[in-house]
Amino acid sequence: MKINIRASYDSFRELRENNSYYIDKTDLIEEFLIDKFDKAVLFARPRRFGKTLTMTMLRDFLDIRQESRDIFCGLKVMDNAVLVENYMNKYPVVFISLKEVFGENFKSIFSSLRIAVSNLCEENRFLVEENNTNISETIKSLFANLWNRRAEQPDTEQALGLLCQMLRSYYKQKVFVIIDEYDVPMAKALGSPEYDKVRDMIEHMLSYVCKTNENVKGVILSGCLYTVKNSTYTGVNNIIPYTVLSPNFASSIGFTDDNVKKLLEDARLSDRYDTVSEWYDGYIFGREKMYCPWDVLLYVRSVLDGSYSEIMGPESYWVNTSYTTQNLIHGFLGKTSEVNEKFEKLLAGETVKCFVNEHVPYHLIHENGDNLWSALLETGYLSKATEERMKVMPLRIPNKEIKEVFRQEVWNYFNTKINNEFVNNLIDSLWAESTESAKASMNQILEATLSFYHEYHEYSYHLILDGFFTGLGYMVDSERESGYGRTDLIIRDTARKSCLILELKHVKEEAEMENALKEAKSQIVRNKYESRLEYEGYTTRLQYGMVFWGKKCIIGKVTGN
Repeated sequence: MKINIRASYDSFRELRENNSYYIDKTDLIEEFLIDKFDKAVLFARPRRFGKTLTMTMLRDFLDIRQESRDIFCGLKVMDNAVLVENYMNKYPVVFISLKEVFGENFKSIFSSLRIAVSNLCEENRFLVEENNTNISETIKSLFANLWNRRAEQPDTEQALGLLCQMLRSYYKQKVFVIIDEYDVPMAKALGSPEYDKVRDMIEHMLSYVCKTNENVKGVILSGCLYTVKNSTYTGVNNIIPYTVLSPNFASSIGFTDDNVKKLLEDARLSDRYDTVSEWYDGYIFGREKMYCPWDVLLYVRSVLDGSYSEIMGPESYWVNTSYTTQNLIHGFLGKTSEVNEKFEKLLAGETVKCFVNEHVPYHLIHENGDNLWSALLETGYLSKATEERMKVMPLRIPNKEIKEVFRQEVWNYFNTKINNEFVNNLIDSLWAESTESAKASMNQILEATLSFYHEYHEYSYHLILDGFFTGLGYMVDSERESGYGRTDLIIRDTARKSCLILELKHVKEEAEMENALKEAKSQIVRNKYESRLEYEGYTTRLQYGMVFWGKKCIIGKVTGN
């Protein structure tokens, strides 16, 4: 079966009209409108999980100005004749995306919001062009200012409320308001001194439609975080959030395991299931095992069109899609020893228990470790390790792709702090089997990096080395089964069929370093770490013990290999 994959489509109508492959998620429409309707809801999911496609699907189903039977033909929602009769193309809809509302300062951010509002007015210009005697000249004048991008901030904040009033007057029917990526302006303003002004502007805009408004039937938001300041602004304290922790709508946005199996079967790639699962699975939303659709679709398309490289293996498609990556991950480095230790354990493939807060405003993300863990969970960098919902929750990195994202960001962070010459000398010295030179370079690196840590432990050194080698393009295995045990780091140069095997030790006293080095080297030999790599065809296998005490390191090579 030939399938047409258009992963970049986020317009439901465009996707359906172009006969693109689609996993039917229209049962969300019935679940929301009939079973779980609320006046104001937020669907919070990580980037690239299909939020915009979901929002445009709801718009296209409800919008009174559309005829949508053709694009929903054959989908599950059409099985409910009463729902279709009462809701399909029966309501005016105000749809706005805040995805492009950002800038270098508040002035430019406000300007981009003006543009988004102006475009919305352009879509609804018929409201003033036709002879609508129910609309006053004052409202027409305000609409014109919004349309022409002349409105000041207070009027711009009221724009959605104004459009609801005008549409209600025109159609004699209440209005659905759909705001896609509502939190982008706040996310992109994170770290800016004008963040509070941006947040207040967006929350004021929301308050005009979320609070009691006789013209509004329902408000539907999408975003990454439940970040509105609901304790202060009564206008936004009635939003019902459906986050990655919520059991309701858990499988409605994103791919389930069955969805992925069906896609691979349709593409005649069922034999790739294990690879897809290892790289792109690992999320638990509510009680559902979920995948990121963007990743899975791009992987399948790359295999089908021949651009996939069996040598390079799967790609990290998600890494370049989030503007919050650097802010979130870099926020860990240099935090308390407890936060650092948990972070490093996560990179080593372990599970850590953290207090999870579903309501984390962007400006408080870095206030404490709990907020950081919560933000990373909500934005897709971490996942629950259990189907249960609890305040103190086991978390883990979901899959290989996200682990590569973390590693790359660690490299990016330390790369700004360290002289690259030290790193290159370390790596060149290890390949050249020059332990004294490698030791000197490692000590220079430690002097530059460990000032960012409050305490030293083995994970700190592990994290630094992992980040360096990953950033330079090597394939790095961390805590991998090899021989009769787990080696700390395996660094592969696949082109040259060469590898480095590193066993790390951390001691509390300088006098313990030499004995620890002997133990590290003995452990490598005893556990036969190189046996698997020899089987895989690596002809050059260099094995080193590395012992750390504070900012000091000694290195010893295992001889006879």
